[in-house]
Amino acid sequence: MRQETDQNMSNQDVNQSQEVIVQKVQQQIIQNPIEIAWRNLNVQATIESKQVIDGKTKKIKQEKVILNNVSGISRPGQFTAILGPSGSGKTTLLNFLSGRLVTKNLSISGELYLNGESIQSIEDYSDQIAYVMQDDILLATFTPRESFQFMAKLKLPHKSDQERNEIVENLIQELGLQNCSNTYVGNHLIRGISGGERKRTSIGVELLTEPKILFLDEPTTGLDSSTAKIVVNILKQISRRGVNVVSTIHQPSSDIFSLFEEVLLIVEGNIIYQGEVQNSVQHFSKLGYDCPKSYNPADYFMKLMSEGGIVAENIDGQIEEEQQIKNEFKNRIETFIQAYNQDVRDTCQIILKDPVQKSQTHMQSSFYQFYLLLMRALTHQIRNKFELILKTVQSLVFAIVFIIVFNNLGSGFQGIQNRNGASFFITQAQAFSSIMGSIASFSSEKPLYLRERANRAYGSNAYFWGRSLSELPMQIFYPVLFLSITYYSVGLNSSEPSKFFTSVLISILTFWYGSSYGFLISILCPKFEVAMAFVPATIIPLMVLSGFFVTISTVPIFWKIISYISMFRYGYEAQCINEFTGQSYFTPQGQPINPLQIHDFNTTLTEDCIILFSLGLFVRILCVIGLHFISNPKRPKLTVKQLSDQQS
Repeated sequence: MRQETDQNMSNQDVNQSQEVIVQKVQQQIIQNPIEIAWRNLNVQATIESKQVIDGKTKKIKQEKVILNNVSGISRPGQFTAILGPSGSGKTTLLNFLSGRLVTKNLSISGELYLNGESIQSIEDYSDQIAYVMQDDILLATFTPRESFQFMAKLKLPHKSDQERNEIVENLIQELGLQNCSNTYVGNHLIRGISGGERKRTSIGVELLTEPKILFLDEPTTGLDSSTAKIVVNILKQISRRGVNVVSTIHQPSSDIFSLFEEVLLIVEGNIIYQGEVQNSVQHFSKLGYDCPKSYNPADYFMKLMSEGGIVAENIDGQIEEEQQIKNEFKNRIETFIQAYNQDVRDTCQIILKDPVQKSQTHMQSSFYQFYLLLMRALTHQIRNKFELILKTVQSLVFAIVFIIVFNNLGSGFQGIQNRNGASFFITQAQAFSSIMGSIASFSSEKPLYLRERANRAYGSNAYFWGRSLSELPMQIFYPVLFLSITYYSVGLNSSEPSKFFTSVLISILTFWYGSSYGFLISILCPKFEVAMAFVPATIIPLMVLSGFFVTISTVPIFWKIISYISMFRYGYEAQCINEFTGQSYFTPQGQPINPLQIHDFNTTLTEDCIILFSLGLFVRILCVIGLHFISNPKRPKLTVKQLSDQQS
């Protein structure tokens, strides 16, 4: 990774970038801005735990309050910052307002308003809302310009190519990305742009559709103070267009804090202040909590919102007991809540304005989505040289080991076992490399898929089949590379020229099924580590039931059924049939022997190939279904209440 280039960016470049934004603000004032408000919002989580009662283990359900009857408002043209300690509920509030809150084990009640009109779900207005995640999830081998262009093609279907290019170029100028617009985003393996530039690129991807509400989850996390200030300054300029900018923030510096227009302080699920930043210090001063002049107000507020602040205040005197500290902290927070509730009717008045139009589906056709995703995946594979080299070296290592072990197969009776082993090695090498490769590659790309699907950029079908087809060339290349080196080197069946090509076809189909299986595991498992732990538990039984270790007809019926979905079984059977057909083998006494009768195979080579392809295709269909479910979690819906029921 290259050094943080934001620090090296000259002040002149930064100023020029910000001047461009200011000059364009007047031209880009959005029409029909949106105000978002919430009333009496409650979020509770049901937590299950196990406790031993009277010698018996019982499940105990407990309710934990995350948001406690909170009300507030965020207006267009303002940059509202949500501050609070860890676990205060600020991210839950942000996710609820943006429609990203998953309702599993949660109970939610309250009222939500857009421009004074009560709504059930923010999802109905998703095309006017954008959300920037805390982590910068971008494709490492794409440049900021390419990232913008790709998303513009998907999200702006009614724009011409020229209009899209103009939007992209303007965005690059506004975000100050001119110097890195053609540099790879990068990751820990690929040299790329700086952290600040990645954050601005993440913001730019969401700004392409000109949203009216922009939510951000801690956009300054991981950035140094100067870079964070640049990001916040840009967000403030964006709000001046009339965009409603709402962001959680973690311990901002005094310089950054002064850039906010509105601040919302939340602790233990309760809002204790919402209003203008410049009035916040005075508000708490009236309650008897004076912020020292040399103190960063944000740090002082964080101190007030934590029990540690009470300990610090008493550090020179007698340290209070833990319960006394908790009581003092509780009394303090109750004082803040009461003061806020007295002001909330004035600060959070909900006035009916121009109604907000619900979202209308404007997506590219499924075929065009498939085409764009296919081209992106192919480009990513070509540029990801590290992965290409790693997988090629893996195939070469497998080939070298294979040649060393099976360099003397023999043609007599002992050669039968050697050729059995060679057939199984070929099968398991292709299966394992494809399974592990698919898990590693998709697990790293899964967060990107979830982000883009949450933004409704494309469908699950288009994504999976585009990505699946993009890997087909390499799924053919690696088996061909392996067998081209090993097949004739160790003396496998060459009685007919077709034998080599048949072995290659079997290996490709085994690779196809294995990669399908790897995709499914990585989709179903939440993390890469979980997927890697899950692999041995499922692969070892399938491998044991290949027919190499034990005759399938002798195992119990349950395991016999499991063997019908084993890629090792059909790949190994097909390789053995290809290897032993057309060859003559004899016992040490000179009696002819058919090796295939020993294995008790009950399918032909053609049937094995058809089954491998069909099972691989079936598993890929399951992958599409799995992708759809993981990218469409249940979202909260609220009971609609008329505005007249909630008069101030």
